[in-house]
Amino acid sequence: MKKHFILYLYIIFLFSASCTLFQSETDSVVDMLPRDSDVPGWIRVDSPAYYKSKDIKNYNREYNGLGIEKLGALLYQSIDDPDIIIKLEVLKFTSVLNAYGFFSIKRGPGIFEAGRINEYYTNSMSIIQTGEYAIYSETGKTDMLLRKDLKTFVNIPLLYIGQDYKNDKLPDNLNMLKGSDGYGVLYIRKSYHKFPYVNKIYFTQWSWDKDMVDVFVSENSSFHDAYEIYSKSTENNYIMISSDNVYTAFKKEPDDKYSFISVSDKWIFGCWSVSDFNEGKKVLDEIRSRIEKSKK
Repeated sequence: MKKHFILYLYIIFLFSASCTLFQSETDSVVDMLPRDSDVPGWIRVDSPAYYKSKDIKNYNREYNGLGIEKLGALLYQSIDDPDIIIKLEVLKFTSVLNAYGFFSIKRGPGIFEAGRINEYYTNSMSIIQTGEYAIYSETGKTDMLLRKDLKTFVNIPLLYIGQDYKNDKLPDNLNMLKGSDGYGVLYIRKSYHKFPYVNKIYFTQWSWDKDMVDVFVSENSSFHDAYEIYSKSTENNYIMISSDNVYTAFKKEPDDKYSFISVSDKWIFGCWSVSDFNEGKKVLDEIRSRIEKSKK
C-alpha cells in the first residue's frame, strides 16, 4: 500500500514538472489577445507574433531600448471590409515607468493627468497603460466609425489582465515639470531626437511669455556622468555660458528660436522652442529651482 502511494506521488510530481517545462513561453501576453468571439465582425489574420526583450528589434527597431520584456501582436481583419486591418499589441515592460513612457510617447503632447490607468483614443489608434502593461491598437485607415472598434480591442486585454499588475507609484520626477496649464509630462527611456545623447528624459510644454516652450529634465548617477553627456550634446553649434556652478550652452535654431541645455550636479535640463534668449534663461532658472526643491 505504501509503495503504491509513493508511486502515485511520483507520478503527480512528474506530471507537474512536465506541465511547468512545457507551458507556453508567452506567459499570457499572447493569451491576452482577443479571440474572434471577443470581437464580433473581426477575424484573426495568421497566428500571433511573440517577442522577448532581446528580439524586440526584429519586430520594431523603434521599440528597442524602451524596456519591453515581452510583446504579443496580432492583425485583425474586418469581415465587412477586408481592406480594413487593425494591429493590436500587448506589451509587458520591465517597470511601470517604462510602460507609462510608451503610453506617453504614443499619446503625444497634450493636456492629460497621469493616473493608475492611462488611456487615449483617436480615430486611428487607441492605447491603454496600467501597471507594467501597455495595450496599443492602430489602423492605417482613419475613420471615425473605427474609433469604437479600436477602443474595444485595447479594453479586452485589460479585462484579461484584471488586477494582476504592479501597483508601483510613478516617480516624483514625473510631476517636477508639471505646469499650470495641465500639459502632461512625457517620459522616454532612450534618447530623444532633440538631444540624442540624453536618455531617461521627462519633458512637457509650458505656456511662457505668450509662447509654448518645451522643457526637459534627466537625472543621472553622478555629476561626472551628467557632464560627459552634456559635453557630447554641445560639441556642435552650441555656445557655452556658465554661472553659479551651472554649465549652460545654447544655440539658435533655423527657425530663429533658441535651444538651451544645462548641467547642475547630476541633472541635465533645458528647453527649446524659445523665442527670446533672456526668457530662455528664465525658463532654465525655473527648472533649476524645481530640481533644488526636489532634493529637500
